[in-house]
Amino acid sequence: MIDQFRVLVIEGHAEESTQLRQLLIGFAGGGEGLRPVVLNLSDDTEAALADYAALRPHVVIFGPRAAEAATADDLQQLRARAGLEPVPILFVMSERQSITAASLQTGCDDILLKPYNPNLVRLKLAALQRFCDFSRSLLAQRDRIRRHHADLLQEQASARQIFSNLGHEGCLGQTDAIRYHLSPRAVLAGDVLAAAYGPGGKLMLLLGDFTGHGLAAAVGAVPLTSIFYSMVPKGFSLGHILRELNTKLHNVLPPDMFCCVVMFEFDPHKRHIRLFNGGMPSVCLRHHSGELRLLESRHLPLGVLDEVALDEAVVHIPVEDGDHLYLWSDGIHEARNLRGDLYGEQRLLETLSAEAAEGQRFDHILSAVSRFSADQHDDLSLVEVALDNAAPWRGDGWALEDETAKKSPRLGDWSINFTLGPEELREADPLPLLHSVLAQVPGAGSFRDPLTIVLGEMFRNALEHGLLKLDSSLKGTERGFTEYYRQLNRDRRELREGWIRIELRCRDRGGRGSLEVVVEDSGDGLPEQYFTSNTYSGRGLPLLRAICRKVQLQPGSSRVRAVLNWGEAAAPRKKVRASAAHQD
Repeated sequence: MIDQFRVLVIEGHAEESTQLRQLLIGFAGGGEGLRPVVLNLSDDTEAALADYAALRPHVVIFGPRAAEAATADDLQQLRARAGLEPVPILFVMSERQSITAASLQTGCDDILLKPYNPNLVRLKLAALQRFCDFSRSLLAQRDRIRRHHADLLQEQASARQIFSNLGHEGCLGQTDAIRYHLSPRAVLAGDVLAAAYGPGGKLMLLLGDFTGHGLAAAVGAVPLTSIFYSMVPKGFSLGHILRELNTKLHNVLPPDMFCCVVMFEFDPHKRHIRLFNGGMPSVCLRHHSGELRLLESRHLPLGVLDEVALDEAVVHIPVEDGDHLYLWSDGIHEARNLRGDLYGEQRLLETLSAEAAEGQRFDHILSAVSRFSADQHDDLSLVEVALDNAAPWRGDGWALEDETAKKSPRLGDWSINFTLGPEELREADPLPLLHSVLAQVPGAGSFRDPLTIVLGEMFRNALEHGLLKLDSSLKGTERGFTEYYRQLNRDRRELREGWIRIELRCRDRGGRGSLEVVVEDSGDGLPEQYFTSNTYSGRGLPLLRAICRKVQLQPGSSRVRAVLNWGEAAAPRKKVRASAAHQD
């Protein structure tokens, strides 16, 4: 609000100027809705322009003679001096003058008629005061909105940097096997992508889509990625991570928010994918032959229920050389052209099926969506994983030893023994427990990856073949492969008796030594089928022999012993490649 109402009168004729002065001085005291009027006089437009910055008028009145001489350029210069603040310009005219002849041609905002009626002039000035108050209030609100918007942009930029840094904990920027495109509708995205290698070289990748857009949706990425990046390096399984994610999101998200998630675990040694899809568009596995396999959602989004039922939701898929996996958010399907048509899944599948040069299919998909869509209505995400290159190999293979850990002067002599009963075996995941213990042993990282592979393989064999007596020959076909893991989930849930004992012994001989791993179960022993191989099974034993110095097991025996050398005692072991899993 303004305390005074400043009026600038432009009139060079003495008599007309005096009349206007006497009229307006009568309003100097204000009253009746009119604040005190402060009057300033200028002889002509040039003088008014020269004094404009000092006078800062709220209203400009051209006297009768000055109005006749005024031009549109004069009014334009006055408005330019006023800047963004609206300053009404009035012309004084007699009742005998034609309004169109002067005011409309020059562009004045209103007129005062002679002879003057003080009451009408007071009403007009009061109305102009309210107009000026309102205009200045709008400008003040605009300035506040601008400041708030600038603060919001700064906060969003900082938040975006934080969310971007969250992804640096993983392997997204460290492997050429993963190509991705994340395009937020707003400054911040409700889509989140995370990927990391677990112990033993398993790749885990998560693509999530929170409800909504912008900051509210993006905030959910913080608990999601923090849990993902803390659990994957510790060796937790896909199921354990998903349960933890669901519990956290269910507890922290408001009731109207949830997160659609697709997450998979790829074992480059066994050439095997375990995949969960909860509410996301179908994932596409494109075989080298060009055949497409869609993996639809089998579960509600995370955060909806307090518990997740994963047994039927997780699919097990064998992969072959040359296979690629494609994941995307619903922003791809919902891209619209000028007619409002959706891009849809069918167009996307046609693009995926089309021939493309090696390594160009990802760019081809993005280009097709970009050409089709007229505007972006949702966060848009696309991920391509070249499974042949998805293992963390370095150079021509993967040196499993941790170079930093190998420099540790001593590991010491120690042993670990623990036994898992039926209740633990229904949900047991021994690797995180083992890694938490080994984390307390200086230098134990030198055999973390080989131990993860060896112990994981030996534990699964004891559980699946020793206790549950599953037949590996089922995995001879892709359909049988799926049936095998369906039976595994069912029988594991129903397990009521049996045990698995795990023993680790480390021997340190001054910078070199051995690690002995023994896994024994209460079953009837490994079946003869375990020692045969087919397209999708029989890869575990060659993998153990490629890593370990010694592997001792026999058909019918329930005890398996493996020995790994470390430090200077380790022979120049050939580096474990994905092809090792295919040996007979």
